[in-house]
Amino acid sequence: MAIGIVIPVWNLWEKMTLPCLKSLVRHTAVPDIRVYLVDNASTDKTAGHAEAIGTSLFGRDHFTYIKNSQNMGFAVACNQGARQAEKDGCEYVLFLNNDTVVTPNWLPPLVKALDSPRVGMVGPLLLYPDKTVQHCGVVFTPLKKVGHIYSDFPSNHYNILKKRKFRVITGAVLLCRTEQFFAFGGFYEEYKNGMEDIDLCYTYAEHGLMQQVVPESVVYHYTSQTPGRLDAETGYNNGRLLYVRKPDIVPDAHLYYHQDGYVPAFTEDFVFYARLREKQRQEINSTVFSAYSDELCKEYLMKEPFWHDGYQALAASLAKQGKISEAFFWCQKALTYCFCRHTVRQYVKIAAMFNDESVFNTVETAMAEQLELLETTRAENKAAFERIMGGDSWHDRLLATRALDIGEICI
Repeated sequence: MAIGIVIPVWNLWEKMTLPCLKSLVRHTAVPDIRVYLVDNASTDKTAGHAEAIGTSLFGRDHFTYIKNSQNMGFAVACNQGARQAEKDGCEYVLFLNNDTVVTPNWLPPLVKALDSPRVGMVGPLLLYPDKTVQHCGVVFTPLKKVGHIYSDFPSNHYNILKKRKFRVITGAVLLCRTEQFFAFGGFYEEYKNGMEDIDLCYTYAEHGLMQQVVPESVVYHYTSQTPGRLDAETGYNNGRLLYVRKPDIVPDAHLYYHQDGYVPAFTEDFVFYARLREKQRQEINSTVFSAYSDELCKEYLMKEPFWHDGYQALAASLAKQGKISEAFFWCQKALTYCFCRHTVRQYVKIAAMFNDESVFNTVETAMAEQLELLETTRAENKAAFERIMGGDSWHDRLLATRALDIGEICI
């Protein structure tokens, strides 16, 4: 068995690529792998250092440096490396972003997961450097918006450790069978550094193969470090191309949340989020607010990050104590889980408490723009919801959740 590990790079040699390679050689059985570093015309030290250092780390028979004369983009670079891995007889190909650091025993669980013929591609649990979750599966909301399920959750949360399959997982670390990868066309090269992995995963799903995240395999991911990676116009064009090529994408976020015991819901502005079941919410509120302390509130937020009342209560308490930066942090966290008007108002109010007018002005302007966007897109989102979910058994259930209200919590 041979595994070709393809790493597309553009600059960031010292910051990302070199630490990635060092972690790879430290935590991987080198005789089982061949590393293919595909350089998209880097202008930093990559060109002068990659080949020599890569060879010294892995050996000449286990490291190949491929240099492009111009930046060909993620999809082209990945396909280049995979083709060379195929020529070298690699049974598997693994795509690895250079903004990752692997951990002990990260690779064997991934290979084992591909023993199942019904699994197409597999990936590890990806964590941020602070050990919270970056990726444990990709889902689509009832508005067909894409996102990482349980992003920012504690890595030891019981829902993170479940073994489950998805139609889509991220391409940041992605293992597949080489022959199958090329049989399905590889990465579609018209994308410009975004959506290639979603497109490919959906091609696998269209052939009856699901993808799997393997929580026994852990990789740290610094996410989107390459300059220009998140350019708005490029992102829009990639998204438009995805829905042209894959018009039958299935909304599934609400199904995963429901399966895990949460209530998939909409705010009044048709922002999709997940919340606790009402009985559990009331039980936690009763426990925490009857004998409130900041530490007890944080403890329950770690147990159940979808307990939205806790963020408002904690931010309010910290602000009253003059702990403005910490209150600001918890308000920001609340907005990542549910962008609702109550939290926006609290966020702006706390920003005004900083002894820095520029902070307040920046937050107030940004939040005003976001609220205006909610106003202008509400009708559009409602129409999209009706078009996407009309006739589905979940239509009425999801629509009814708009009547639920997180409320403004006072302690």
